[in-house]
Amino acid sequence: MRSAELERFRKRLDAEEQRLLEELRDIAGNRGRGSEAEVVMEMSGYDDHPADMASETFQKEKDQAVVEGIQNSLARVRNALAKIRRGTYGKCDTCGTPISHKRLRALPYATLCVECQGRRENI
Repeated sequence: MRSAELERFRKRLDAEEQRLLEELRDIAGNRGRGSEAEVVMEMSGYDDHPADMASETFQKEKDQAVVEGIQNSLARVRNALAKIRRGTYGKCDTCGTPISHKRLRALPYATLCVECQGRRENI
């Protein structure tokens, strides 16, 4: 892969890393603040209704799943950046052949060529 192409992929991955980190910061910041409705409910003298508690539990679980997805994407992006530093970026982890530029443009943190990815998904 030419150095100019590699630099474009590196910049794109750097930008994606920053975007994902910002998402994590936003989510962490929003967890500390309750909604206006939550604050009013906490100030009221009424106990929480079981359905309200179930909704809150569902929301927390959903938020955790979103965080885990972002963390997974962040790990893939960081792995791709490490491969650029090692000089192995754009090579399939399974067979060692070059990953097509078309695939890397679509998924810059791809670690497998189309053929190996297809085999893995059919397992």
